[in-house]
Amino acid sequence: MRAFFVTALVAASLFAAHPALADTPSGALTLSRSVDGRGHTVATLFCDPDGGTHTTPKQACDLLRSIGGDLGKLVHNPGVICTKEYLPHRVTAFGTWEGKPVRYTRTFGNRCEMIAVTGALFNF
Repeated sequence: MRAFFVTALVAASLFAAHPALADTPSGALTLSRSVDGRGHTVATLFCDPDGGTHTTPKQACDLLRSIGGDLGKLVHNPGVICTKEYLPHRVTAFGTWEGKPVRYTRTFGNRCEMIAVTGALFNF
C-alpha cells in the first residue's frame, strides 16, 4: 500500500512538471502488479497522447479506448488457454479516464490468466 502512495506522488509530480500533459490526456493511470505478494512493479500510463513509463503504451491505451476506460468491462480472451498453475498476480489501477476516477483491483491465478483478461495493460 505504501508503494501506491509513493506512486501517486510520482504521478502528481509528473503532471506538475508537464502542465501541458495535465490538460491533454484522456487517461492518466498508475498501474501496479505484484506476484505472489512480493514487491510491486509500477508503471504510469497516459493516453491521447499515449506515453508514460509503460513499455507498450499504444497497445494498453488501445485496449482502454475499446472499453471506454471502464476496466470492469475487461473479459477473458476466449482464444487464450492457460494452465492451472497457481502463482497469484495482483493488479491495481488508479487514476482518471476522461475526467472520471478509475479504480481497479483484481487477483489472477497466474500470469497467463492476467494477460488473457487485461492484455497489454499490466504486461509491463
